[in-house]
Amino acid sequence: MNQVNEFVMHASFFPHRALMRDTEMLNRIAGRIDSLSKLQLSQLSKWYAFYWNMMEEHHQAEDDIMFVEIEKRLNAPSESIEHMETEHNRLQFLIDEIKRLIGEAVRENGSLLKIKEQLSACTKELLQLFTSHIGKEEKYVVEKMTANFTPAEQRAIENRVKRKAPLKYLSYMIPWLHESLSAEENQQFDTSLPRVVKLLNHFFWKGKYERMVTPLRSMI
Repeated sequence: MNQVNEFVMHASFFPHRALMRDTEMLNRIAGRIDSLSKLQLSQLSKWYAFYWNMMEEHHQAEDDIMFVEIEKRLNAPSESIEHMETEHNRLQFLIDEIKRLIGEAVRENGSLLKIKEQLSACTKELLQLFTSHIGKEEKYVVEKMTANFTPAEQRAIENRVKRKAPLKYLSYMIPWLHESLSAEENQQFDTSLPRVVKLLNHFFWKGKYERMVTPLRSMI
């Protein structure tokens, strides 16, 4: 009987919580984009650049690191991973299309009804696909990691995934994650942070993130 290892990569799933929250918010905003002012559209565009980078870099880290390590350990291609990578490609297409449509909305001086229709269709599909995708992905990763990797090996993979975080938005990431986690998850997350990072977040990063995201909350 194969030994089942403890799963210690819970922090790898934390971005899923933040991305899910943001995708739900984006879907609601898309439904009323035609009522937003030019200033609000500009604020939406700035926030979306951050969201796009978080989604793109997260999936790239999974494809380039986590999935590669699983297939190497299995010593065989995985149909499940192939399916998840196909879904990553579709998610990437959708966030690229949403980026294009938000850009059009910012530049448009007339009616946004047509853009609203296209944008709403994209954000609805994005939300549905991302919801089902992370459910399947988390189940698969837990199964393969506990069956094939020791806790030390899992932590090494998780640390490599963390280092893929986009440097441009590093100061936003901690408050972005904090906002989406439970009290227990936040406690677990905080124990992994150096003291200097906690201080930077408390005095500088949290306020910077709030200034970016607060206008979006008023658009819902």
